[in-house]
Amino acid sequence: MNLMILSPGRRVDIVKYFKKVLNKHKSKVITLDMSNYAPALYSGDKWYTIQKNFNNLDKYIDDVIRICKKEKVTYLMTLIDPELKLIAENVDKFKLNNIIPIISSKEFINNTFDKYLFYKNYKDKLNLVPTYIDKKEILENNEIEFPIFTKDRKGSGSSGLKLINNKENLKIINDTNLIYQKFIDGKEFGVDVYFDFISGKIVSVFMKEKINMRAGETDKSVSVFREDILNEIMKLEDIHGIKGPIDVDVFISNDGELYINEINPRFGGGYPHAYGCGVDFISMIGNNMMGGINTKKIGEYPVDILMMKYNGIIYKKGYEIYELK
Repeated sequence: MNLMILSPGRRVDIVKYFKKVLNKHKSKVITLDMSNYAPALYSGDKWYTIQKNFNNLDKYIDDVIRICKKEKVTYLMTLIDPELKLIAENVDKFKLNNIIPIISSKEFINNTFDKYLFYKNYKDKLNLVPTYIDKKEILENNEIEFPIFTKDRKGSGSSGLKLINNKENLKIINDTNLIYQKFIDGKEFGVDVYFDFISGKIVSVFMKEKINMRAGETDKSVSVFREDILNEIMKLEDIHGIKGPIDVDVFISNDGELYINEINPRFGGGYPHAYGCGVDFISMIGNNMMGGINTKKIGEYPVDILMMKYNGIIYKKGYEIYELK
């Protein structure tokens, strides 16, 4: 029952959490990245680096499967957005080789990776931030108030994020790969949600108010619990194909209006806050991997717990890893 984590990057903490759970059951965590300079790579029980030719991604998938079979990997997950789409497109190929990707459906992944499709397909089911793709529509609609935000339609980590203060500033933008969103003046929250693999139900929810962001990730936050956020999150059970951990961004305006901004169908950068408060998605994944259905535990964590990230350091010489304690 070994697990492979693809593209762990800097997420040392996530890899260590999985090792803590799976090693108890004599299972291993295998890490794989395309870069030798990914710190989390060296936190795995075993690690591999392989080339990723973006013009021949079939070979990359074949190489991943080859290593999975060598290491007797039965479950696989990725920690980055672009790879979610690639894994989803190859789910059947993995399953034919007795490897089960921990991933939501291809449809849900496509609809969340493309931020305009997300709004278009789910605006009737969820209260979403009003989103536009055609700047002409904004320029001709006097009811749309400025400022507005623009960001990449298919980006990660708040790529392309820019505040547009008026129509004159909007007119000079020529990038056709952007979306435009209503500016919400208020507070931002991150919500970690776990969908049980087997039951398909939400079994855990953790909420944090964001205090500071760095490179698109939550850097500082405080744990909270709000019924209005929970009520909106529970609507996600009506959307087909969600599986495992997801990361939901929520805005609440100064007028008390609640909006979901976007959803990432993977572990969010702020998940360590949830784990530190006892919200253990890792053990839930382990239980699902062993065929168990998780018991619903919502709101069972302390509030007003502040999380503050800092940098750690890893040294490597050959195959020997030195980590500051």
